Amino acid sequence: MREVNQLVRYLTAACFVVICYLSGMRSGEVFQLRRGCLREDENGGFVLVGRRSKGADHVPAPDADETAERPWAVVSAVVPAVEMLESLSDAELLFPPSRQRTTVRSRRKQAKPTGTMNDDVREFIDWVNERFSGPDGPAIPPDPAKAVHASRFRRTLAYFVVRRPGGLAAAQAQYGHVKAKVTLGYAGDADTSWMEDLAIEELEMLSEQVDEDLRALDEGEHISGPSAQEYRRRVRKASAAFAGRVVNQADNARRLSASKHPDIHHGLGMTCVWRLETAGCREEREAAGLDVTEPDEQLCRATCTNLAYTDRDIKNKRLELASWEAAAADRLSPRPLRDRAAAKAAPIRAVIAVHEQDRRGSGQEEPMEEQADGAQAT
Repeated sequence: MREVNQLVRYLTAACFVVICYLSGMRSGEVFQLRRGCLREDENGGFVLVGRRSKGADHVPAPDADETAERPWAVVSAVVPAVEMLESLSDAELLFPPSRQRTTVRSRRKQAKPTGTMNDDVREFIDWVNERFSGPDGPAIPPDPAKAVHASRFRRTLAYFVVRRPGGLAAAQAQYGHVKAKVTLGYAGDADTSWMEDLAIEELEMLSEQVDEDLRALDEGEHISGPSAQEYRRRVRKASAAFAGRVVNQADNARRLSASKHPDIHHGLGMTCVWRLETAGCREEREAAGLDVTEPDEQLCRATCTNLAYTDRDIKNKRLELASWEAAAADRLSPRPLRDRAAAKAAPIRAVIAVHEQDRRGSGQEEPMEEQADGAQAT
């Protein structure tokens, strides 16, 4: 029984990490979540309905009648965590002081103390490392900054919203949903401190992207496509603008991002050098009555003049091409599916061919790893 209780504590800690990590809620707000807090909004997205906290986790929870509810938009990964917590006990709070007995805190409708959860999270990390670490090191390496604790998880949502996982359309849609909800002030209640986190993360991502793009250009990365020349110009201009800048205030981050953003958006196998006037994805969104301020990769058109292709994009294109060619050559697949795969492969093959032809015309050498791939293929 003791081992079961210990495993329940670890499971609770894992669920706490998931909810904090992917909701943007303060730890005190997470602790006050109640059974039935998970709901679906009008667009099919998910929200957690709770009560705003100023972070004073040790203060007794207010009565439901005294504090207005507010929703937090979340991604689907939060759903099983909440459902798991609701299944662990009949307690009203998702994080009761104890699941085994009634305590003074539970009688006062108080949640588990922050310090106790911090201990549980650290013990959970130790438990995972003890059982799942390999020759390459611990499964969860130590944080080089400082000890892991509840209040550090909140900003991670801003990190993922800004850096939506590349190539995962479902994840991009979910994080985009979260950003829209919070940015526009879901239910008329904007979370200003989270917006500050978002501004800092956007600037950090922008700086990292510009550094990576400039380094690639300096190392001879080839760029093709109708916006290749504009891509090079914007990268070098943005690099000069960001060099030596130190920003530690959200307002300054917003101003710098707004004034110096190169409007280069890297997708999966393509790069958009954004210009509203020539955007291929513009018409469909304007016809739907939507504001058009940035590209929509799902509506990208191969004929769009905003497109550019880096060597990194072409590497992804080669992988995509190999997948479609294998599907087209699968004799066990129905003919319509093979024909569709062949049709998908053709424009990708054309993009790669133009990229390599343009490279030869510029006198650049083919990247070594692509030469090696070609040698293996022959």
